[in-house]
Amino acid sequence: MLGELVAGGAEGLVLLQDSVSCEGRSLLKSFVAASAQRGEAVHVLSFDVPEEEFKAGFGTEVTSRISFHDAFRDPLGWAGEDGGLTLGEFSAPGLVARLAPAAQGPATVVLDSLSWLLLRLPFPGVCQVLAQLPRRASLAGLRITRFVTLLHGDLHQLGQLEALRALARVVVTLEPAPQALTWGDAAPQVAVTWHRKRGGKVVRKKEYVTVLPGFVLKHLGEPPQDGISREEDPEEGKVPAVADPTANLTFNLRLSEAERRAKESVPLPYHFSEEKKSSLLQTPTSQGKIYYEPDAADDIDDEDPDDDLDV
Repeated sequence: MLGELVAGGAEGLVLLQDSVSCEGRSLLKSFVAASAQRGEAVHVLSFDVPEEEFKAGFGTEVTSRISFHDAFRDPLGWAGEDGGLTLGEFSAPGLVARLAPAAQGPATVVLDSLSWLLLRLPFPGVCQVLAQLPRRASLAGLRITRFVTLLHGDLHQLGQLEALRALARVVVTLEPAPQALTWGDAAPQVAVTWHRKRGGKVVRKKEYVTVLPGFVLKHLGEPPQDGISREEDPEEGKVPAVADPTANLTFNLRLSEAERRAKESVPLPYHFSEEKKSSLLQTPTSQGKIYYEPDAADDIDDEDPDDDLDV
């Protein structure tokens, strides 16, 4: 499922939630590489890392399609350097004014990271920018297919995380994989993906993934169902005990064999015998007639049948 979203199935706001024990920037770069290889323009708003570090590992095919908006060197605008992204520009009109001149076809906007902004700006204001940016961009002729943001989950309160999840179309939470799971030199991760589709249906899936060189996402399978790890599987051949809901009752819900045979021998009321079926299906030989005898109080008038009504 996550591979399909990276390959182009994700639209709208995409939240990649990592933690100090499981980094998510590699997955963020997988979205960047996949978007660039599809021929989309990629705008990177970087607050966490410098341009050289972010572009490390990409080929020229990918870097040629990246428009890097550097907010790492001078985020507050104190140095007065031209071209850099500042904290004051993080608003729907400000971002559209920066992105619209380079708009050609569909675009993917990447924010690294949303946590840097949440720690310095009012939370409601950041949420308003995330919600208003697609509509503002559309009015300016900019087609933002997806807005991929990296979020360091262990830096924020649970209520803030839930509010951001309500705004997103896709939420991917990364967790460390079990130590028993290995894949060469790559570091496997557990990705819990939550995808709200256009019709309102929500799909949730948990899977093992890793990011290969070139930021290619690799699917490694799915964890065992029902939260049972492979080490905790029941022993082979042993059937787990099932609780009996009829045990310890003060009355009997079961039938003996003799009672069951007696019950099955009783004919059901809606089952007709062959003789009764044939009699009901026979065509009547004569037509039915209706006989009516008027009461003494009836006032029958052929010219005015309703004359006796009190109206």
